[in-house]
Amino acid sequence: MKKQILLFSIALLPLAALSNEPSAFGSNTNDVDSSSATTSYSNTVSVSDKKYFQNNQKTISSTSNDNLSSTKTDQGSISSEQYEGMRSVVDSYASKIAKQDDKMRQLEEENKKLREYVEENRKIQADNQEKIKTVVGELGTLIDSINKNYVPKDKFDQLANEVRGGKSASKTVTPAIDSTKKDTVKETPPATKVISAKELSTKDSATLTKEADDLLDKKSYSEAQALYTELLHRNYKPAKTNFSLGEAAYNQKAYSTAIEHYKASITASDKAAYTPALLYHTGVSFEKLGKAKEAQGFYKALKDGYPDSPEAKKVK
Repeated sequence: MKKQILLFSIALLPLAALSNEPSAFGSNTNDVDSSSATTSYSNTVSVSDKKYFQNNQKTISSTSNDNLSSTKTDQGSISSEQYEGMRSVVDSYASKIAKQDDKMRQLEEENKKLREYVEENRKIQADNQEKIKTVVGELGTLIDSINKNYVPKDKFDQLANEVRGGKSASKTVTPAIDSTKKDTVKETPPATKVISAKELSTKDSATLTKEADDLLDKKSYSEAQALYTELLHRNYKPAKTNFSLGEAAYNQKAYSTAIEHYKASITASDKAAYTPALLYHTGVSFEKLGKAKEAQGFYKALKDGYPDSPEAKKVK
């Protein structure tokens, strides 16, 4: 109702303004009445509606302020939530990046260790190659010396045949040797103790070797030869077995038999701990048989190949 009165009052304002204008025809008959009406209406509006206008203005202002404050509060709340969300995302990415950095550092450390390991292995391999070259060179020199000084195989066979009484032997051995060293050259075939095959078959090769070596050390040459012969039939360590048979024959002054076994031994293996003894006893055997020149070949090989051995020191 008040709003209708307000609108009606606003509509009458122009009429009131027109009524206050002087008449074009000079007539002021209604001036007093109009002025009175206007004054009365103005008083009516100012009293009843001004308070309404003021109250509405305060209400509108208060509502506007409340709405503005609420809007600011909502905007502040939204901005805070967005900031917290963005900070959470940034923190998550920062954590992932930190983990990646740690993995990268670990990989770099592992790669560094791997490079150091490879470099160390390379240096070790290089050192080993140099050592191998040195050893191969020394071995080559030793082999050249042995090949140069050893009696060739065909010559060895010829000498063995001569020792066994071939035609060449009768031509080579001088009468002086035959007359002055008959006792030395004369050989007594080694006697062999008969051991039953059944007894030998019950023993393994390692046991037979130990027993034969013990008999050889005790100078029971015949018994030792029986066991070594059985081992040779079994083809058990032919190089060592032939050397032991040669030693048994050598100690019984059966030099031709000793040379045959020495030859078989060194043909099977020319690099053994007993090689210096084999070379020395082969030389002595040839020397006992009047083959001084051939004996010197073995002595020279012994001194060149094994200069620090006890056998080499025996050679003059």
